[in-house]
Amino acid sequence: MERDIPTFRYESVFALASLQFCGHVDEYLIANTRRLCLMYVLPRFGEQKQIIRRYDEGKLVEERVLRSSQNIFLYYWLWFWHNTTEILRFAKGYDGKTLVVGGHPVCFFGMALMKMLRRVSYLYWIGDYFPNKGLVIRAFEWLKRFYHNRIPFTYYLSDAINRKMNRGKVRDAPGHKTLMWGMRRFMMLGCETVMATSKQLLFVGLVRDGQGIENVLDFLADNHDYSLALVGVAANGYEKTVEKMIAERKLSDRVYFPNRFHSQEELLEIAGKSLAGLALYSLGEENFTHYADPGKVKAYIEMNLPVVMTRISEVVPFIEKFRAGVVVEGMDDVGDAVRTITNDYPTYGEGVRRFNEHFEYTRLYAEAFKPVEELWPR
Repeated sequence: MERDIPTFRYESVFALASLQFCGHVDEYLIANTRRLCLMYVLPRFGEQKQIIRRYDEGKLVEERVLRSSQNIFLYYWLWFWHNTTEILRFAKGYDGKTLVVGGHPVCFFGMALMKMLRRVSYLYWIGDYFPNKGLVIRAFEWLKRFYHNRIPFTYYLSDAINRKMNRGKVRDAPGHKTLMWGMRRFMMLGCETVMATSKQLLFVGLVRDGQGIENVLDFLADNHDYSLALVGVAANGYEKTVEKMIAERKLSDRVYFPNRFHSQEELLEIAGKSLAGLALYSLGEENFTHYADPGKVKAYIEMNLPVVMTRISEVVPFIEKFRAGVVVEGMDDVGDAVRTITNDYPTYGEGVRRFNEHFEYTRLYAEAFKPVEELWPR
């Protein structure tokens, strides 16, 4: 009896990845790449490590921990160093063409070196744009544009970034187009019944000023049947401010704030007991979320939670189109938005389902990455 020979869409890929589960680019590549190396880049706050994972035909064959640092300069230097040395290591002894997927200018000096040494093609994934007039940020954005014009494949996480990188025009050519994050729905047994009756709100991500946390705590102080789970790490000592606000409002029994990262399993358990997710971004012009495809928003919806978010980012029209949540004009409107979802949960639950279907990741990436197939002969 002949064994089935597995077929793979891509032959050799080195890609940056994240342990945040929204996006699923790593899952897509694992399932579709014969020879794969993923470098998981963790945030500067909290964990002081990066992770390398090697896959052959979809099976994990190697995992190593790489040193990192919370110091901003060491963090980026070690990222650059590991990125360069790991590409060299991965390419050693391989005669075919490798696709290197990067999403940050710190990678590109290493990419230029690799281009001289190996047969490498580059896919540049631009996930943010920082509208700041400071010299450092202007140089940062110039560097991104410089490389984006010289790399064969460039994808943007929003049309707003696409326009910024292409001087006011949206580019939609093969290999150069907008590609928002893909999603998959987490099926949690019985969670829809729990969420329909729960009054716990969920915040996931880096905890810092400008995210409406004070407004949410004020709402809790006036509405004793609601509670809040703050799941994430506070930036730059902000946890003291949050703890003070909780104590002043006497909310310690209704606010969960351990100030640490959570595993996916822990997060899904908390989400399964929650009503809605909070994504209250500052609306100031300097906030780069105007240009982003916020992972926080899609993470909530993947976990079957309607979202309460401010009118920021080009994901807003999809939230409104599918009624996957409530978009507010300012932080003070959070209470009304929460009550709206509470009073009509079945409508927003159905909206969440339709939003998930629209951004389903396997279909989204298979369609978007068709031009890249040309790099690998069958």
